[in-house]
Amino acid sequence: MSFAFTPEEQSRVEVAAFLGIKLDPIGYVDLSTIVVLSVMYGVEFIALCYQLYNRDYLPLKAKNVPIMFSLYFGAISWLMGDIFTGGLVHLGQSPILRNCKFTIIWLRVCIGAYYVTSIFALRCYSLYIVFYKGKAFKGKVAITSLGIAIVSIALFGIISMLMPTRMVTHYEEILDMCYIDRYYIVAVLLVIWSIWIYTAIMNWRMRKIPFCFNERVEMFTSFIILLVVSLMNSIALLVINVYPASRGWRNALLYTNHVGASIGYWVVMWEPTYGCLFHREEYLQYWINILKEDQMEREYDYSTNINNETTLNLVDYPDIPKAESLCASTQNSRFETHAMGDSFRSHQTTVYMGTESIHSKPLNLNK
Repeated sequence: MSFAFTPEEQSRVEVAAFLGIKLDPIGYVDLSTIVVLSVMYGVEFIALCYQLYNRDYLPLKAKNVPIMFSLYFGAISWLMGDIFTGGLVHLGQSPILRNCKFTIIWLRVCIGAYYVTSIFALRCYSLYIVFYKGKAFKGKVAITSLGIAIVSIALFGIISMLMPTRMVTHYEEILDMCYIDRYYIVAVLLVIWSIWIYTAIMNWRMRKIPFCFNERVEMFTSFIILLVVSLMNSIALLVINVYPASRGWRNALLYTNHVGASIGYWVVMWEPTYGCLFHREEYLQYWINILKEDQMEREYDYSTNINNETTLNLVDYPDIPKAESLCASTQNSRFETHAMGDSFRSHQTTVYMGTESIHSKPLNLNK
């Protein structure tokens, strides 16, 4: 697959100009975007393999590593769909790439954009169930929620495949691009905007709940990422005339979609991964102490991992990067400890599918 300015590419540019389209030729800027994003996802794959290998490490287990693994492969599908249908590569040499229904409907939309954004929305819903409803997000509730999302995505894809090609997408040989019907674009974007509206409603309904640690950051990050992704895709697909023809727009859209997805992933997984890698035993003890203090062992079947006779040694690990607490705990607690000095933090934790909540309040402890 060539990224050089060949005579064939020059001919394509001239044909596009005859049709009134300013076409930037596929070149090394497009190649650099593909390389940069591939390296980014390569690093994340190494991290995911490490997380999957250590999936029984309790702080990582609380994040539901299998769900994050599926989110990663959804993002990879989205990346391939964006590359194949966004004008960064030539399609004419491969019958698979010329099958625009497959690359648009399944790679880019359903398995890609819809699944990734749905997982962000599902995270917001899990926070809503735990903090607003006061229930655990696990078992039937978690499985049903994920199942509804997957079934809805599959139905959209099947219906799209059954629609006539002219109403969805087709390969435009003269420009070597996938052409997407405008009404189908509107339908796809309406779903993306609906997911964003849902996250906005969840943020609004939980605005007065005293989140601490990274829960508020996760909620706000999902809200902002989905807003930026929805805006950029709406402008590129509806306002810009044949956006894959513009070198700037096709590369900017790829960076927006996939750097946003990567940020969403690391906001959730950074701290437990860092703790497992560099402070494995210390961070695990710290995490278990928090769990014990909140008396969540029985509900999450962690009682076998905790010795009820153990004295709590609450230790704050400043080496582990984490967000500052944004609220004060509503409970007054005092603990006797011989581990550290006069000032510590007491934490209250709620653990559920893919998230971890920590409420903090400074305490004065006697030596």
